[in-house]
Amino acid sequence: MDGSGRNVEASSTVNIEREQRILDAATKLIVHYGYDKTTVSDIAREAGVSKGAVYLHWQSKDDLFTALLLREIQLFAVEWMEMIEQDPEGGTLQGMYLHSLTVMLKRPMLKALMTQDRRILGDFMRRQDRSLLKRRNIMSAEFIRLMQEAGVVRADLDADLAAYLLACLRLGMIYIEEMLDADQIPSLERAVPALTDFIERSLAPEGGGNSEAGKRIIRNMLAALQERWAQGQIA
Repeated sequence: MDGSGRNVEASSTVNIEREQRILDAATKLIVHYGYDKTTVSDIAREAGVSKGAVYLHWQSKDDLFTALLLREIQLFAVEWMEMIEQDPEGGTLQGMYLHSLTVMLKRPMLKALMTQDRRILGDFMRRQDRSLLKRRNIMSAEFIRLMQEAGVVRADLDADLAAYLLACLRLGMIYIEEMLDADQIPSLERAVPALTDFIERSLAPEGGGNSEAGKRIIRNMLAALQERWAQGQIA
C-alpha cells in the first residue's frame, strides 16, 4: 500500500487488465472497420470503459494504435518462439519459416502491418515514420549469414539473394488470396509443409541443418528485440 492506504499492486493489476481489454477492443474494431473509421469512442464502448479511461493510458488514438502494433509483434514473437522450441527441427530454416508463416497468417493485424494494408492501417501510414510500419524482416540477409555460419543454411548461397527469395515467398503467401479464386488456393495444411520442403531442398545443407544452433540464434535475436520493445520501438 502507498501512504494513503491504497493497494498499489491491485490498482496496477486493474490498469493492466483494462489496458489489455482496450487493446483487444481496438484490434477487433480496426481489423473490421479500419483505423480511419474507428473512433476512440467506439473503442471505449467495445471495451466497456469510458472514453476518459482510454486517455488515461494513451494521449491519442495514434499512441493507442502504436501500442497495439507493438503488442501484436510481441505476441507473434512469443508464439513463434514457443513453436520453435517445441519442434525438434524448429531451429532449421524450414522450421522457422513454417512456424513464422503459420502464426502470421492467423493474425489479421500482423498481416495488415506486414503488407501495409491501407484499408486497415488507413491514414496512420501517411502520418507516421514509415519505418514504424515495417515489421522487422526476421529473415534478413544478416540473419541468413548468421545461419550460414551456424550450419543452418548452405554456405555457398548468396545471403542477400536468399533473403530476397524468402521475402518473395512469404509475401506471395499473404497476397495470393487477392490474385486467385478460392478454389485455386490449397489449404494451409497442404501448402505450408510443401513450401517448407521446397525451402529445405533449396537452402538447407545436407541433413537439414543444425537445429539447436538455429534456436540459439533466434533466442539471441529476440532478446535483443526485447530491449527495443521495452523502449516502445516496433522494430
